[in-house]
Amino acid sequence: MTMFEHNDILAAVTGRDPQWQPDRLTRARARVAEIEDGLGDPWSHENPVGLRAVLANDESGDSSAVGIRRFQSLGMPAELVPEHLGGRMAGADLLGFVMRPFFRRDPALAFSHGFTPFLGAQMVWLNGDSHQRSKMANVVLRGGTVGVACQRFEHESEFHAQEYSAAWGDDGMLRLNGRKSAINNAHTAELIVGFVSTGDGAAEYSILMFDPATVPPARVRALPRHRTTGARSVQAAGLEFVDCPLPGESLVGTWGDGVALSLRAFPAAHATFPSMIIGLADTALRAAVRAEQEREPALAGSAVDASARSALAGTFADLLIADCLSLTAGRSVHLMPDRCDVLTAVTKYIVPKIVSEALYDLSAVMGDAFHAESGHDAVFRKQLRDLSTLTFGHVSSAICQSVIAPYLPSLAAGAAPPAATPADLFRLEVPLPAMDGDRLATFGGGDGLLDYLGHAAARLPEALTGQPYADLLTVLVDGLCAEVAEIRREAGRLSVSEGGMLLDNHSFPLSERYALVLAASACTGVWLNAGAGPDEFLADPTWLTLALHRLLRRVGASVPPLPRAIEGRLSDEVLDRVRVPHSLDLLRTGLAG
Repeated sequence: MTMFEHNDILAAVTGRDPQWQPDRLTRARARVAEIEDGLGDPWSHENPVGLRAVLANDESGDSSAVGIRRFQSLGMPAELVPEHLGGRMAGADLLGFVMRPFFRRDPALAFSHGFTPFLGAQMVWLNGDSHQRSKMANVVLRGGTVGVACQRFEHESEFHAQEYSAAWGDDGMLRLNGRKSAINNAHTAELIVGFVSTGDGAAEYSILMFDPATVPPARVRALPRHRTTGARSVQAAGLEFVDCPLPGESLVGTWGDGVALSLRAFPAAHATFPSMIIGLADTALRAAVRAEQEREPALAGSAVDASARSALAGTFADLLIADCLSLTAGRSVHLMPDRCDVLTAVTKYIVPKIVSEALYDLSAVMGDAFHAESGHDAVFRKQLRDLSTLTFGHVSSAICQSVIAPYLPSLAAGAAPPAATPADLFRLEVPLPAMDGDRLATFGGGDGLLDYLGHAAARLPEALTGQPYADLLTVLVDGLCAEVAEIRREAGRLSVSEGGMLLDNHSFPLSERYALVLAASACTGVWLNAGAGPDEFLADPTWLTLALHRLLRRVGASVPPLPRAIEGRLSDEVLDRVRVPHSLDLLRTGLAG
């Protein structure tokens, strides 16, 4: 897109003169609007990248050639590459937003050509040398495919079963062995980033990057296409290597340090992917509304029965919770890189869980229509199935909890006072510094959010002056602050070995309650810092009240009665955004349909 085209879009979106310099939030909205316009109305049957075409591809298991070309022509590969490497990625927080238009339509395509290259590239950009970083950037920028070969985990998903091993040969070459049945983009990848075992039976790994087309054909065998249970057009397949020689420059970083090196890349990946899947959930909620409007035309107005009203409002509130936590986590990678690992792991753990539970609750309201094979109901069901596959389910939860749980004992009452939480953590409009790979590797601890609720409680009386539901919101925040105190007490009772290893199974339920409290802190921070913004809905405490009510109930605490008007306000907002249409997230951007 030329600068003139960019200015025209900004002028159309903002109503301002093209010479006016927009803030970061306005530019983000304009970019999303540009992508939406380029993709067209997803509900149109004639749209080759619309939902009808996506359903057909899902049924056949084929990827969309038109969708891939559109992904490239809209400049999406550049969104995955940092500005200093020739791309246009100006922050992990923005990447999730700009990827949502594709996740709204075709999650499998967005996962394969958006998130997978980003994950593999992060490993290289934060750990590789200048030649490796440049090579990866060139491949991604021209729309080349990247595959990621994950390590094997005890809690296996189809992508985490099996793993490769590597060793140095006498000739100074690396020797790669093993087979994996499910690698995304395996048969088309120009580069594969592999997490390979390099120890003698020990948990020692290294990271390799290589072009599978350059290895001796006799040393590699392409395995059949692997059909995933959901997101069926994901092009996963297998590769088997037998004593396959790779040059020494295939090694990314230092030998045997793969686990530590990968931890630099995981925070950005853990923050951005949950943000991306909000686009998937947006379509699911929108499809449910449109399906009900077809059955009950009264839904096109405000005449919604109580159960539907509650389901729409609750699902929407959960999407806003997910967005607040994703936004905060994405910005933490830049603003507090040495204490973002726990917060981002919490985000990757709890956001898919909240979104999945919300959509399943919504499916119960849909009744028998949930099982339809076509139309809006089929769209809803496919999005829900894709969500389960692409988030890796139990294995992802186990990985994230393995980051969260060891940190819990440090939360015990009496620990060192936390560092202050920067207000810019909650403000999308504020520019971010580049990622600092060295500080991402230090992991100084801290989540930056747990104690924010206490700070927020002190600010609430002034912030809520003249606002609706002030008393109820105060009670909810007080209840969440009490939960913070209880989490600290229970963290102090966890059993830890002399070597500092956590031995207590109670850490896992405690980690979930801790994650939910961090989500509440993120929501409160976004609301407190939205007052000066242009979005009247975001500055209204009604959405925050429902969000905190749902979070406090999730942690198992008693909650006060919820006025019906709150759910009515949010369900009306959902119906308005479906009608206009606007996105069902914090940005409320204009959509193509």
